Amino acid sequence: MEKVSSLFRKDTIFFIDDDKEYTDKEVLHIIGKKLLDRGYVKESFGEALLEREANYPTGLAMMPYPVAIPHTDPGHVNEPCISIVRIKQGAVFHEMVNSESIVKVNFVFCIALQVADKQTGVLQYLMQVAGDDSIMNIIKNAKNADEIYKVVSIKK
Repeated sequence: MEKVSSLFRKDTIFFIDDDKEYTDKEVLHIIGKKLLDRGYVKESFGEALLEREANYPTGLAMMPYPVAIPHTDPGHVNEPCISIVRIKQGAVFHEMVNSESIVKVNFVFCIALQVADKQTGVLQYLMQVAGDDSIMNIIKNAKNADEIYKVVSIKK
């Protein structure tokens, strides 16, 4: 399997910097549109992402940085990638472990894969990234996508 870090792309790192708290649906819609505009996913990706999130929430109340790791079926993907979205005022996602609970996240790692059997390894890798305070601090304080790309693309 190719290294998971090779799935990161500079043009799939986004910042939502306005002074609004978002819903999970709004953030997933933005991600779907941006990945579609860049050719990484098919038109069906955004809707599939929303459907999967409704049935299988992806919010994780990790400390000190809660995250969401949305993903969907491989049939909606043209080119595999991982998108990182930093949301200034956060977004409300339902928790993965207890869908009745909500978690406010400022970081979303969206997985777009063409092969389903790689998903577990990618999820484990992203859990390690999300649990690494030094990496998350860089993502939190980065001034641009290059700074984030540099730290996530070199992680083993």
